[in-house]
Amino acid sequence: MEKACCFFIFSFLLPVFLFSQTNRIIKGKVISEANDTPLQDCSVFINSTSKGAVTNTNGVFELQDVPEGKYELIVSRIGFETYVLEFSSSQLPLDLHIYLKQKATELSAVTVEAAPQENGLSKWGRVFVDNFIGTTPNSKYCTIKNSKALRFWFSKKKNRLNVSAKEPLIIQNKALGYIIKFQLESFYYDFNTHIALYTGYPFFQEMNGTERKKRRWIDARRKVYFGSIPHFMKSLYNNQLDEQGFQVIRQSKIFDPEKERVRDLYKKIFPSSDTFRLQNNTLVNINQKSDYPPDSIAYFNSILSKPDSYSRYIGLGANKLLKDSIGTTTKSLFFKDTLHVMYRFPMQDHVDQSTINLITPAPVQIEKNGHYYPPQELLVNGYWAVFEKIANTLPLDYSP
Repeated sequence: MEKACCFFIFSFLLPVFLFSQTNRIIKGKVISEANDTPLQDCSVFINSTSKGAVTNTNGVFELQDVPEGKYELIVSRIGFETYVLEFSSSQLPLDLHIYLKQKATELSAVTVEAAPQENGLSKWGRVFVDNFIGTTPNSKYCTIKNSKALRFWFSKKKNRLNVSAKEPLIIQNKALGYIIKFQLESFYYDFNTHIALYTGYPFFQEMNGTERKKRRWIDARRKVYFGSIPHFMKSLYNNQLDEQGFQVIRQSKIFDPEKERVRDLYKKIFPSSDTFRLQNNTLVNINQKSDYPPDSIAYFNSILSKPDSYSRYIGLGANKLLKDSIGTTTKSLFFKDTLHVMYRFPMQDHVDQSTINLITPAPVQIEKNGHYYPPQELLVNGYWAVFEKIANTLPLDYSP
């Protein structure tokens, strides 16, 4: 009786599984908006994944086995504006007709300089590479194959560097075994604040290699993944911070109420300006002298010499950070002040420490795959600020 029951469940679920696989498809046709003709050789891919295709002579494409979650479909072609479509796997299958607009002028809205600098690559290339590719050991094995596509603008007034690209950047990452096509939308580096921000759409392709190289890439990818922001976001989403080696501490500023009280008293005892009265043709200070004993005055001075506020640290779990859920696959991360995120590698005493802040602050949406948006809302410092660059970036559909 038990065997029959098991067989019944399996035979019932099998057709459902096959049906769900065939429905995880995005197909469509890419057309020029100007003349209504199909566009060949358009790059069509799911942002930050290894799922992509190229349109054929009829402008047709098809993506199969689309991963679960919320993603962005990117369609790009040189000379045309990048097309971005947000979608969820719950909407699949999709059959699309996509119209691309031709670019009017290249970066005409940039106000930092009238024209790109001719020697920009030699002058500013290192600043761009360090803040885009990174400075970790893996960055030594990364090469931008078409670096001449980069264009540089520098504003002396703002002390800021802006970078764009005429075509998708082709990045060869021999450390992790990927060829990355990166559609760079914007990049800037502020020399005053030392903050770098870039936006774009990467597409990952597996490199060919020997079995030995592939094993080395598997190990390298695992080392990159554990302790990364995607690992943290996945652990947070699944309420597994402790199990995955993360500790989160909230640092908040508490203003000292005693200092506020003493400051008010001190103003009454010692006014900031003296008051005088004319008496017998002489100005006489009429401020009353303090009746407080010297030891009280000494106490007041000691309190006033302390900082206005002090830091309070509280350990937090996922239930304190995830405020609500949107639909069935998205959760909302919101917090105030500063979060310290510490990750301890298994069987090691080494701990990586990072801090994150919400800029606006506004909630950040987290997907089950570790994807979070909008990424520009999260200000990162510490280990992640150095580590989370292109040289250490993995596709969203990567799993260790």
